[in-house]
Amino acid sequence: MKKSRVLAVVMAVLMMVTLLPSMVFATAAPSGNLDGKLKVKGTLAIGSTLSADYSKVKPEGITDDNVSFSWSLKDGDLLTEVGTDKTYKIDEKDLGLPIVLKITGKEETGVSGELTVTTQEVSETEEEAKALAEKKKEEAKAAGEDPDAEESEASESSENTPDTEAGTSEEPDSAQPEETIEPAEETESADVQENTDVQEPADTQEPAENSVIEVNGEQSGTQNADEADTSGDSQTETPDSADTAADASEKNEEPTYSASAYTEDGSGILDFGSVEEGYTEIPEAQMVTITNNGTGDLNFKEIAPENFMAADINDAPLKSGESVAVWVKPREGLKAGEYKDLITYQTEEGADVFFEADFTVKEPENKKVEDHENNEQTDPGETSDPAAEKIYKLTADPTELPFDDLTAGYEKVETTSTVTIKNEGTEAVTLVQPESEFFDIAPVSEVESSGNIQLAQGGEQTFTVQPKLGLSAKDDPYVEELVFASDESTEASATVTASVMVKTETPKTVTATVKPEGPLKFGTLEQGYETAPDAQPVTVENTGTEAIRIQLSAPEDYEVGEPSAEVLNPGDKAATFTVQPKTGLQAGDHSDTISVTDQNTGNTLAEVRLEFTVSESEPEPNPGLSVTDSLEFGTKEEGYKELPDAKTVTVTNTGNTKIVLKQPSSNAYTIGTLSATELEAGDNATFSVQPVSGLSQGEYLEDIVIANDANVEAYVNVHFSVTKKKTDNSKKANNLTGIKKPSDIKDLPNGTQKTQKALKLPGTVKITTTKGEQKASVKWDVKGSSYDPSSAERQIFNVKGTVILPEGVKNPNKISTVIAVSITVNGYQGTEAAASDNKITGIDSNGKYDTNTKITFTAAGAGMDNTNPRKGDTRYQPKSWKITETRTWDGEPYTATFRVSKPGKYTLKVTFGQQKYDGSSWKDTGTQSESTVTFTVSQAAVLTATPSPAVTQTNQKSAVQTGDSTPIMTFVIILIVAVVCIGGILVYRRKKK
Repeated sequence: MKKSRVLAVVMAVLMMVTLLPSMVFATAAPSGNLDGKLKVKGTLAIGSTLSADYSKVKPEGITDDNVSFSWSLKDGDLLTEVGTDKTYKIDEKDLGLPIVLKITGKEETGVSGELTVTTQEVSETEEEAKALAEKKKEEAKAAGEDPDAEESEASESSENTPDTEAGTSEEPDSAQPEETIEPAEETESADVQENTDVQEPADTQEPAENSVIEVNGEQSGTQNADEADTSGDSQTETPDSADTAADASEKNEEPTYSASAYTEDGSGILDFGSVEEGYTEIPEAQMVTITNNGTGDLNFKEIAPENFMAADINDAPLKSGESVAVWVKPREGLKAGEYKDLITYQTEEGADVFFEADFTVKEPENKKVEDHENNEQTDPGETSDPAAEKIYKLTADPTELPFDDLTAGYEKVETTSTVTIKNEGTEAVTLVQPESEFFDIAPVSEVESSGNIQLAQGGEQTFTVQPKLGLSAKDDPYVEELVFASDESTEASATVTASVMVKTETPKTVTATVKPEGPLKFGTLEQGYETAPDAQPVTVENTGTEAIRIQLSAPEDYEVGEPSAEVLNPGDKAATFTVQPKTGLQAGDHSDTISVTDQNTGNTLAEVRLEFTVSESEPEPNPGLSVTDSLEFGTKEEGYKELPDAKTVTVTNTGNTKIVLKQPSSNAYTIGTLSATELEAGDNATFSVQPVSGLSQGEYLEDIVIANDANVEAYVNVHFSVTKKKTDNSKKANNLTGIKKPSDIKDLPNGTQKTQKALKLPGTVKITTTKGEQKASVKWDVKGSSYDPSSAERQIFNVKGTVILPEGVKNPNKISTVIAVSITVNGYQGTEAAASDNKITGIDSNGKYDTNTKITFTAAGAGMDNTNPRKGDTRYQPKSWKITETRTWDGEPYTATFRVSKPGKYTLKVTFGQQKYDGSSWKDTGTQSESTVTFTVSQAAVLTATPSPAVTQTNQKSAVQTGDSTPIMTFVIILIVAVVCIGGILVYRRKKK
């Protein structure tokens, strides 16, 4: 029986467990239109990762799965999309630009509409990002705004797209701080008015028994003893703001920031007693409890009191209603004196809390004895009772107060000095505050009456001293002795000398000088240079009275570095930038000027002259000679007496170097003397050729070679035929007497195929026989030649051929039937890409878009599709694009996406750079081309999207989305097991009965 009861209890527990999903799954998935305020989580510094913060977004429960993302860089009115993931990692290209996050609801999840947030500018480091946020907070305070208030904006539109920058940061518990960026919003009304006046305690007043420190309108302290409970524990008051925190949150009110400090004894003062000077043991630390009495979190700054040590509160933000205990103790090695310091804990929200710490360091006893002995030595004749002697003595520290120079017409004095008057006599005195003609004097603490202050023995009073407004300019300074006297003795006084110089107002000038003053000379380099001359520095110095904002012009042929400082105030260290000629410049004079302009006024402050020359490159030696093709002297009968006329051969230097010719010679021909033996590029020389007399019957076909020191092949083919005297030829044999060589073939295009037809080799040649001239076919050995059709260089080569004698022609004299023809194939000149073929695709010329349109374009350079380049080919590579600011490409793809947030007419300009293939890689030539597209952007209509009805209908067949990812199958299995067990128990009990 007991076992069955236990088992029944177990089954009941299991059934209760299965009911848990009904509570877990009761939360419905978020649905509706996006509203509220979007934030960005993360530090706005290079290397940080940003994500969306939905804490202020409605409907509640929004997650990354409910929205899509668009991360963009905001450059003026230009938005360039840089990511669509849930997170975005900041890199160097984002430096100095705000980041815009836009989320769009996914309607398939029941969420619609859009929200947008714009951050502050990206900084290089986390410290700079925090400093920038603090700076913007101070600027907001100076403008009369509350930078710490989280403002709420009611809007009928589902899109929240402010253009202002964020400046609010939240620090999580992790060691790496994250920054939450919120867009600034206009607040129409404020339900909570904070009191930011902090009560300043007077050093000379004793605190009340149960003192209360007032901070930002809240009180801190401990209760009276009669208010303690019966347990004896002290009871801490609960501020009203803590009770109303929930109500304020429900009403969407602004959070309040206030804090209070409680000392252990409830006095509001930490008293560390007194020690002698030279102490080595520091008094034990005392604890102070600090409580957050407001409704918002408090982020405490680091603290470093001058005479005390105190614990920092920087582990995590102090939540509303929470408390933290901090320790405080004096520093080691303090000099003799009385220390009453106001320890102040400051917060980033402006809610400061403070309390007093007292500590006295006495002079050592041995020093007092020495002082007493010294006094006795100075007054050896006096034997009066020291107790009866009254000493009145006042001292001032410092005794001189020099102030910074002022300019006539000043409306306020930035510097305020202090002087401390101390009573070093044996009696209390009534201190009389001096009246001054040129300086304002006021006690730091309240005085008793009519400017007179009671100073006890050893007491001191601090005064502020400041030049009065309205002092006129003069050549010498205002000097005045301020005498602090006492009513008790005319000898008891302290004098402080105050001085200030008021100068005439200096005229405002905006000028600057550059060094070096003369031109920057970069010398001369030969065209094709790969290393540019060394960069030279230029310094800009502000010689005026106003700040200047440096802007440099950018000469086309030079690389100009960024100045070391953009803004130069008068007296600042000079800014430096560098200048260097670009590589790949063409031959010519590249002198230019850099203008240094002040952006504030638009005036040109100075100019820097640049001098650089690129000379024509010395060509590589390429010797070449051209010779008269051939000479034909005809036919003469044997025994001829009249010689054929002499003919002239011309030799021309077609190369780029000097060539020295050698005198040609021949046995069958008379060769005249060369008209010149040394030929410069383009020069020519001539000589004559004439057959000699007395030649016997035969064919005199000969190549007369013109030898030279460049070993360039040069010859002229000559032919002369001598026949036997005419006789009866009917019975003569048809014997070969000579073969006429074909003319040389020249100027074939580069890449000509290696075939007889492509090389224009003739199929027949003329031969002479004893019966006259006739044609004979030739078999050419094209494959055996040295010609390489894949080479881009100029080629000169010979192709040999064998003459096939016609039928009936005999060759009894064994004349060689092998001939050769010289062929010249020109070098490859390269394919020239036309700049007019550069295109911008993806964006319509004179197209119309709206501010919600993402525009994606592609730059297509002429010749960029040349995948098999040869030496000399050119192309145009896309380099950069610009709408309001220049952006560059590092490589393919040459595509970019942007969105413009402000309506207007815009021009997209893409710059292409010409490149030339040198046989191994593409090299920049320095030539550039620009293509532009003009388009118009109009304001997009603001649409309020509504959730799909299918999401909210109750009769839908699909399961309701709950937003909970807990697996339900586990609970179903437990329920089935429980039912089976209960059924088993019932069956068992029936069988037992």
